[in-house]
Amino acid sequence: MRDGRRWVTTAAVVAVIAGAALISKGEAQTPPGAPPFRFGIAAVVARPRITVEWQAAVGGLRQSANVGESLAANLDRAQVDATAVPILLPRDPKLTAGARLYSFGDYYTITANTAGGRVSLSGTTATVPLPAAKPLKVETGPEGLTVQRTVDGQLASFVRFGVLYTVEIRCDAPGDPRCHDDNYVLGLVGKTTAVVMGKAARQAAGLGG
Repeated sequence: MRDGRRWVTTAAVVAVIAGAALISKGEAQTPPGAPPFRFGIAAVVARPRITVEWQAAVGGLRQSANVGESLAANLDRAQVDATAVPILLPRDPKLTAGARLYSFGDYYTITANTAGGRVSLSGTTATVPLPAAKPLKVETGPEGLTVQRTVDGQLASFVRFGVLYTVEIRCDAPGDPRCHDDNYVLGLVGKTTAVVMGKAARQAAGLGG
């Protein structure tokens, strides 16, 4: 609950955004080379925003020390600097070594290949207000953590620093155990704790460029 309004910041947000994107995809301007996003950029841009808790984010940045920058070494620096929200990376050098970051200001997504599948991570300040007459009942854990099964994998969402983050695993093989239960995706969430801030985020946090 924020400012007396009902906000949904769980995996259900992704389903709503994706559905809206199918309607408005003709209006979306996707940068050259961007991947076919599962989350609709056009719909995200039109959604209300919540405020990033910058003090907490800076604390996370300091706790990450130099780990975050080391993990982000292979990411496009211009994309990092353009991202106006704290970027979360998993503490897994093998996973981040070939990762790609696509920034849209206060929304970003990271894609990475893993053996037999793909991992994607995103962060956004977009929210979806629900009418009080249609409450969404979802069992959540700390930070609003929610996990749901997708067509070809598992998707987890949680709120940290006032930002909605998602972690998703998609598998090539239908029988891949990583996509049949939530053990793998929850393990990935557990180690997605390294905070990275580029120029836009640092300026917003009051740290300078």
